[in-house]
Amino acid sequence: MLTVARIRMPENGVSVCRVPPGVSPQPGDVCLVELDYGLDYGEVLELFGLNEDGKDGERMPSFRVVRRLETEESARLNENREIAEKARNDFGRSVSREKGGVRVLHVRLSYGRERLFIRYAAQVPVDLRRFLGQIQRDYKTHVDLWQVGVRDEAALVGCLGQCGRAACCCSWQRQFETVNVRMAKTQEMSLNPIAINGSCGRLKCCLRFEYEQYRQASEGLPAHGSIVRGETGDEGMVVSRDVMRGLLTVRTRDGRFLSVPVASTTVLQAAQSDGETREDNHESAGPEWSEP
Repeated sequence: MLTVARIRMPENGVSVCRVPPGVSPQPGDVCLVELDYGLDYGEVLELFGLNEDGKDGERMPSFRVVRRLETEESARLNENREIAEKARNDFGRSVSREKGGVRVLHVRLSYGRERLFIRYAAQVPVDLRRFLGQIQRDYKTHVDLWQVGVRDEAALVGCLGQCGRAACCCSWQRQFETVNVRMAKTQEMSLNPIAINGSCGRLKCCLRFEYEQYRQASEGLPAHGSIVRGETGDEGMVVSRDVMRGLLTVRTRDGRFLSVPVASTTVLQAAQSDGETREDNHESAGPEWSEP
């Protein structure tokens, strides 16, 4: 059994590296790793095992963990940061007159100084490769240049979420997953962009986290606009739902609003699925009244 580690690099990418005998990193340790371009460092996220015979179709990682980064090596890291900061200023001056509002977000030198990473954002797609020649000659290293999107920009710069904590993308989230408006609808959220968009201006990543739980919990609930009867005999239209607690808010014919548990209601007239017919406002009037 081969021990393998997932290593998070400073650019938030994840590399899978084998752990040789005699090296025993733990999650959270900062380790020196040997990648395709040379030596670099990253944080250990998790350790797991792979069958070395490859019978299960598992691909053996070509990168490896060299050792844990020692405290006394901080001097080299500080020197690398100073060089990267100087390169950031030089590159920033070179592209300052470029159209598109170019912003240099992240510049870092790898541990072995074989590669200089530059990440930038712009309002429109721009090609800055013509500026690389001078940077590579001045710093005698290969430059890895990327224009990032708004989500990656938020992850690199750092920001706060509406919850008041550091956004998931810049604290613990390793990769971006697909998020869509249906997830917000399933969780009974207002579709106001202020409520469902994150600091980056795109749909909040956390909409996905509880989506499956809400989807499963809402499977047996009447849709908005359904006509139901409670255990007291009152009939009304479903105008709101508390999915996780299994409660319905029902508007009766005489204008009262009642909160009733799903278990004690009988559906008299079912409405169409919320995902197809519900309006952005949770208190949408729904279908016209009709006798069941």
